[in-house]
Amino acid sequence: MTRSRSVGKWNDPLIAIGLFAIGVLLYLVGLYKMWTDVGGVADVPIGVRIGMLALLCAIDSFRRVRPATALAAGAVIVAVDAALGPTLPMWLVLSDLTYAAVLYGTARLGRGVCSLTAVTVAALTALVYLSTRDVRAAAGAGVVTALFFGTPVWWALVIRRQVELTEAERERSRVHEALAALDREAAVAHERATMARDLHDVIASHLSAIAIHSEAALSTATLSSERGEPDDGLREMIGAIRSSSLAGLSEMRSMIELLHAGDCETPDPRSSPPRLTELPVLLNAARATGSAVDVAIDVDAAELPSVVDHTAYRITQEALTNALKHAPGAPISMSISLQHNALQIEIRNPIGPDISSPRARTRGLANMRHRAELLGGSLDALPVDGEWTVCAQLPVHTPNGTDR
Repeated sequence: MTRSRSVGKWNDPLIAIGLFAIGVLLYLVGLYKMWTDVGGVADVPIGVRIGMLALLCAIDSFRRVRPATALAAGAVIVAVDAALGPTLPMWLVLSDLTYAAVLYGTARLGRGVCSLTAVTVAALTALVYLSTRDVRAAAGAGVVTALFFGTPVWWALVIRRQVELTEAERERSRVHEALAALDREAAVAHERATMARDLHDVIASHLSAIAIHSEAALSTATLSSERGEPDDGLREMIGAIRSSSLAGLSEMRSMIELLHAGDCETPDPRSSPPRLTELPVLLNAARATGSAVDVAIDVDAAELPSVVDHTAYRITQEALTNALKHAPGAPISMSISLQHNALQIEIRNPIGPDISSPRARTRGLANMRHRAELLGGSLDALPVDGEWTVCAQLPVHTPNGTDR
């Protein structure tokens, strides 16, 4: 409504000039008298009438920016005109002021004008009847007054209602846009958290393997140089370092390609998330560090849902990385099986010398637990009988949504 006032205020002088021109024409041709049978119109010079009309039209030029003030001032001038004998041009301008007060004024002003209009129509009808004792004259006065002032009030209320509905729809649209923006921000935050977990799993796993292999290679190289004997194991360790590096780069490339792929693009099979079928690569890397890895897998990975398969791979990858980091060279036992509609994963290794800083508070274990909980499963990581044990349960559902 405020914007409407500021934009349309330049049209008000044109409206006032148009009403003034119409009023002058009515005065000049003599079509300005009202209710001559009620008491006639006083013999007032046309120049005075036109001057009063000019003053009223000047007030009408402020109909939009000062609707209440303009209506009050206009009502005073029209009252003077009524005392001299009501004329049609003055009523035309006053009806426009009434319309502007309801449309552009406050809601309280609009209600007041509506009430005042009803009282005016009733009062004028009664006054004419008391003056003439003529029912037809009183009815005619009431109808004319209702047409002059009731119609503008009704039309202004209709337009004001439409404007309010438009503003409400615009505000609702802004709210929807804000909610959509919040949803986008939440989706971006969720994707960033997912990327952070995946990057941690990839980088931490492979870089930890590289660090362990490098340390073993340096130790072997030192012993070989002291003994003056070549060590064939050194070549194998360096090869393991190269394999871990290439695996890390491959997974990073796959993640980047997935992020760049559009919704309508066919994903490259080489960019699919790693699954349990690639578990031998992790096991070979772990064995290359000197750790004995005992594996028992009693499940067909090809039959697992892809999200469960990928989550199981990431949990296994992080658990092996932690075992190699905190207990280097210690034996590792792993079992993966499908029991009671849930994929059971258990990885054990002897507790290493750094048990003083519990692993339960590390980022890797938090990521593993979060991955399991996203699928409705659970993960526990704690020392049991001198061994660090990671136990995960991932629900497995059939494509129709029921348990297997």
